[in-house]
Amino acid sequence: MPVGLARTAGFMGLNNWLKTVLNKLSAVLTRRSGEIGTVGRHHYSLLARFIFQESHCRKKAPAAPKPGAFLPGPSSLKISALWRDALTEPEIWNAGDLVGRARGKRPVARADFDVVAVAEAKLTVDPDPQPDLPRHVNLSGWPNAKDEQKAIALLLCARSVLLLRENSDCI
Repeated sequence: MPVGLARTAGFMGLNNWLKTVLNKLSAVLTRRSGEIGTVGRHHYSLLARFIFQESHCRKKAPAAPKPGAFLPGPSSLKISALWRDALTEPEIWNAGDLVGRARGKRPVARADFDVVAVAEAKLTVDPDPQPDLPRHVNLSGWPNAKDEQKAIALLLCARSVLLLRENSDCI
């Protein structure tokens, strides 16, 4: 473990890296446009992102989703979510089970957030209704640069509330 000046230099490097990430996030948020809340005839305010990997959430206080839960696939540059306004808890988890069938998994948790967080991230909510999941949406408009994607994922993590499913093993 570094001591003295080496440790101080390490902290300075971390501090500079964080400043760089925050500056890039600020630049992304400034130059990209987003919509708040209304798409077509739908008014979205509450969204849920289902988490299927235990490594994508932290159970220990403070419980929170990890950035990997929000990173888009490299080919699609979008992430799936559920418009959850006016749904009960069982209805939300049932929708998560429907999403998970294609993966052969049940969600271990979900990250709940509002459309304001999506607007802050300069992403858009695009309806993508499925026959068995009419409230499915995609969060689109992700940048190509991986560091910008990570900055947006960090923002969405900070604006989300993690809800663990019973008997989940998030670490």
